[in-house]
Amino acid sequence: MRKTRTCTGSNLNTGVSKCHLDPEKVKGAILVPHGVKLPAEFTATKAKELCHADRPERIYPILPFVEFAKNGGEPQVAANGYGPSQMTGISALTYTFTMDKFYPELNASLTKTANKAWDAYFYDEKNVIYGLNDGTDTLAGIPMSTVYSTPTPHPTSSAAATMDVSFAFEDARYYFENMDFVQLDFAIARAVVGLTPVELVKAGTTGNDYKLLEKVGGYDLTSTYGKLLADNANLITGGASGVTYNESTETLTIATTGGVVPALKAPSALFEAGIEGIEQV
Repeated sequence: MRKTRTCTGSNLNTGVSKCHLDPEKVKGAILVPHGVKLPAEFTATKAKELCHADRPERIYPILPFVEFAKNGGEPQVAANGYGPSQMTGISALTYTFTMDKFYPELNASLTKTANKAWDAYFYDEKNVIYGLNDGTDTLAGIPMSTVYSTPTPHPTSSAAATMDVSFAFEDARYYFENMDFVQLDFAIARAVVGLTPVELVKAGTTGNDYKLLEKVGGYDLTSTYGKLLADNANLITGGASGVTYNESTETLTIATTGGVVPALKAPSALFEAGIEGIEQV
């Protein structure tokens, strides 16, 4: 018996929503590992928790965006001989967003991971989050072939130092055919936080005094987190038998056993103790 077939692309619907989407300016993006989704119950508390989660569950917010440019994503039309024109596909699509400043830490990280497979969500200033309808009840991320940055690290004669972040879509046609969105009931930009890479560095050639410094640029965070770490010595690995914070010198004294180099625990453990936004790398 001959098998029947269907033409899945033959059904046209020209109706639109009874509550029309009025897109606003995109203010940020969230990267997730390829195939990972934001949870169906996505709340402000859950968003902040996921920013500090262990990999691969961690999400990576990029914000704020102050300008948007679209490159590509145009219908490709060609004629076969002297026959009529037909659409042959959609050209490669890239969204490029300008950030409000030049961020060397973010630029370095995006450059290192430019070839990693990411899925992306975008959100606008009215807290609408955009992704894909993949046939399930949960909004999926949009697959990207690469996410990369283009920095302008110093001011020009007419503009401040800044950087662009570009999102190259893996399949532009699939995106246009399956684009979907969800209205969130919280201010997402206030709920997400990217993690700043830090390191514990000895404050002198001898002794057990340490500084907590940002890895890029060496900004001193000891006074910000020192008291919290002293009150939660278990957050420092390496056999730390005691941690004290000296306010006058803004140093952490970390007593260790066996000469083990101390280090911060994972961001998920730090977050549970109220320490947000940092990760030792």
